[in-house]
Amino acid sequence: MTRSLEITGKSVAEATRNALRELGVSRDDAEITVITKGSRGFLGIFKGSPARVRATHRVSTRARAEEIVSSMLKLMRFSSQLHITEEKNTLIIDIETAGSDGLLIGKGGNTLSAIEYVTNRMLQRESRKTAKVVLDVSGYKRRREDFLTSKALSLAKQAKSAKKQVTMEPLDAADRRIVHAVLKEDPTIETTSVGQGRVKSIVVAPANPSSKSKGGSRPRSRSRSRSRGRSRAPRK
Repeated sequence: MTRSLEITGKSVAEATRNALRELGVSRDDAEITVITKGSRGFLGIFKGSPARVRATHRVSTRARAEEIVSSMLKLMRFSSQLHITEEKNTLIIDIETAGSDGLLIGKGGNTLSAIEYVTNRMLQRESRKTAKVVLDVSGYKRRREDFLTSKALSLAKQAKSAKKQVTMEPLDAADRRIVHAVLKEDPTIETTSVGQGRVKSIVVAPANPSSKSKGGSRPRSRSRSRSRGRSRAPRK
């Protein structure tokens, strides 16, 4: 991942110093490209033009993600420490606060999810190929996943027993993925997300026998077979 900017100055040296100061790095950590050297003007009649340089700082995704999250937490006045681990193409950042875990997590994890969403969007704007960032606070998400798994299985049992659909409370995309994944293994249950925006509810309902086969795949409908327009002649 790279950070790049263009800065002007009275000379190339001044423009370079300005660029390094803006990036917050030393000369050894940046690549400087001179765009224009600038000019001093002529006899004070014609105004000179400033020098312009492009400074590029190559930053690891891990370092940039840590910088973004730390900055947001400082703006929110949280005193915290970040513990980062890498798993395949995912960065897991566990945030340790000084007694403010609940406030940072927010109701239903909404505050934490919002910070995670903004972090990933900022990284994606800087580089299309970037690792996904997952934020957690003192293991909250592991406990949340266990809770959602238990609740999803309970609602599935309720829907099958009553033979009617039941609706979960509104959930964000990450929580919905957990519920859908858990109940996908049960061929007698169907799940559907309903609502608008990032937060939606999940409807858990008994599966329509005609929509799922024993193996979990949808059988080919008769109308689809007839729509091809050709029928085979019977063999003699």
